[in-house]
Amino acid sequence: MMKYKCLLMLGMLFCFAGSAPAQFRYDTLTKAFNVEGVTVDGRAYRLYDSQAEHIIVCFWSVDCGYCHDFLRMLRRHVDLQNDYELVTFALADNPKQVRRKTRRMRLPGWHFYDEAGWDSQPFLDYDVTSTPTILLIDKDKNIEGIAYDWEEFEEMKAGNNQ
Repeated sequence: MMKYKCLLMLGMLFCFAGSAPAQFRYDTLTKAFNVEGVTVDGRAYRLYDSQAEHIIVCFWSVDCGYCHDFLRMLRRHVDLQNDYELVTFALADNPKQVRRKTRRMRLPGWHFYDEAGWDSQPFLDYDVTSTPTILLIDKDKNIEGIAYDWEEFEEMKAGNNQ
């Protein structure tokens, strides 16, 4: 199965085969950054207040079909109501676009949009350079792992359930 990554360059979204850069600032970071703000639905959220056993943080683009595939697989195969909480940061033209896409995918969770896009604080904090980028965070807000596609996410999730 070919893996595709999406990257925004010069205002254009490119998807390419291969793996994303391995050197990230959070490679040495054990604690997740606190995220707080208002979602595209108008709900207040603060990551450090979450009581979830596991939090999935997904950086994605509304224009990335590969991101949509990952999010659909996540919705179908992961209990996002009980076992996992989902927090997403979307690259989009506006918050309505994010609301529309997440509703169309029937995607539960906390969905954020920032007009700064790649320069928004969460993207900068985690040095996100491609979409999708997925973090798995435990109940103590420690980063358990990072994945760039469904297969890597499944391996990461299985490794953390042992």
